[in-house]
Amino acid sequence: MKKRILAVLLVAGMVAGMLLGCSTGTEEKSSGEEKQETSSEKDGGYTIGCTVYYMTEFVTLMVEGMEQRADKLGCDLVMLDAQQDAQNQITQVENLIAQKVDVIIVAAVDSDAILPAMEMCEDAGIPLVGVNMLFNTEEPYHYVGPDDVLAGELEMQNAIDAIGGEGNIVILEGPIGQSAQIQRLEGNQNVLDKYKGKIEVLADQTANWSREEALTLVENWLESFSGQIDAIVAHNDEMALGAIQALEAAGLTDKIVVTGVDAILDGCNAVKDGTLLGTVYQDAELEGSEAVQKAYDVLEGKVTEKELSYIDMKWITKDNVDELLTTVYAK
Repeated sequence: MKKRILAVLLVAGMVAGMLLGCSTGTEEKSSGEEKQETSSEKDGGYTIGCTVYYMTEFVTLMVEGMEQRADKLGCDLVMLDAQQDAQNQITQVENLIAQKVDVIIVAAVDSDAILPAMEMCEDAGIPLVGVNMLFNTEEPYHYVGPDDVLAGELEMQNAIDAIGGEGNIVILEGPIGQSAQIQRLEGNQNVLDKYKGKIEVLADQTANWSREEALTLVENWLESFSGQIDAIVAHNDEMALGAIQALEAAGLTDKIVVTGVDAILDGCNAVKDGTLLGTVYQDAELEGSEAVQKAYDVLEGKVTEKELSYIDMKWITKDNVDELLTTVYAK
């Protein structure tokens, strides 16, 4: 039976009314791993709770992938937006546990602040699956997401190649403490270490995945470092697009290279028109779909080992951007 998708972006206190009729499965421990014994009987399906850090364009695409896979598997999906508030996300996890969802998927606001959720879910006997953002822990857990170190390396290397291997760069980081910010910066630094004495980082600062914040920040940098910036490396396309807006206003789009990550539609269009040098493709729908599949497989007992599963990352330029524009975005 095709299940309804409860893709509702609401505050945590409204969750109870959305989950009437749900019941929890029973779990047994096997070699330290959580294994679902029986499903929550709701026309044969499960209720999957999910909290994401913020509904960016990328996350919206990821949620679409979650919805499609949940529908295919006959599961209900309850979607919550933590709005970049780590404590709000913990509260959402608490409420999802109280409503006895069968499994919880988390795209963490903060890689450290989310750690209490692991113990909360374990105590409640509810499996937890991370998506998109790693947790800062040595403890094993279920996860599906990008290789963000590779993403950081790809965008930095291509920016440096585009400016001839020497010059000045500024970096637009994601929210401080999120695994994507930490790992993409690590990837950036891995490449920068090879160009000591040739590449100078004039500034690096978070713009919180925001196009608007990046616009303002780059406007300030263009004034502070007038005529000095050769490239802008942004940890996502939203911030790259904000940087491009600042460059367009200053008449500098042909003077300063910009790179990004995610290959969202606007980012791909910017690559095609030449204002964005390139972006790292992170298949948002696939990521969301695989997270739901892993959650389902954990409940079914098909996945017992907790491990990190990474999706492929690909550098997108003018030469191959049509592969996405004519397939993924041809809707």
